[in-house]
Amino acid sequence: MQQVFVEKKIASGDIVRIDNEDLYHLRKVLRKDSSYTFRICDEKGDIYHCHLLDDDTCMIDEYLDENNELECDITCILSLIKSDKFELCLQKLTELGVKRIVPYEAARSVMKINDEKKLVRFRRIIREAAMQSHRNIIPEITMPCDLKNMKEYLSDHNYICYEAEKNIKDIQTGRSLTYIIGPEGGFETKEYEKILELGFESISLGKRILRAETAALYMTSIIAGKCQ
Repeated sequence: MQQVFVEKKIASGDIVRIDNEDLYHLRKVLRKDSSYTFRICDEKGDIYHCHLLDDDTCMIDEYLDENNELECDITCILSLIKSDKFELCLQKLTELGVKRIVPYEAARSVMKINDEKKLVRFRRIIREAAMQSHRNIIPEITMPCDLKNMKEYLSDHNYICYEAEKNIKDIQTGRSLTYIIGPEGGFETKEYEKILELGFESISLGKRILRAETAALYMTSIIAGKCQ
């Protein structure tokens, strides 16, 4: 069933205006008419059934006691890799339950975010993935970070995916967890050492060398499995 988000608190019986893009998708792409029932999620993460009215609004029907979020708040610090692969990661990390994505300008990053247009596109990708996967929230994507402000994103447990003795199966989740995925070409040695000094623990993803996008999805899948 289709789901949309609204940036306000709603309740059963309310009549709510739908975002123009969402309305276009419902009426023009899916060809839904009045009385079509779908899901709507408000700013508090509460989900309701609702149905379309004749204009650009919907009627809120019943509350759904449903929580589709993980028990652990996951932050992925994702190095700026090639644009298409980065966008794929945004979509899949959202579907897997990540709460916050922090683009990281690594020493070997091949992409730069030089204007707001890219962030607008990234937010749209995340929002659409959150709708598709029936999230209670739209994950946050922050402004790009570097080593100087990475400390702002520390959690109860913090990991960097790298060659290490400690296996991914031994990770601890707690209430919050942050992990870092490196760029194509990996981390520079000094960069890696500085990240460890910030409080990150090195974790191995196994014997094989994974592409950055594969590592991000594999790491998140393991964490999500521990936090259901």
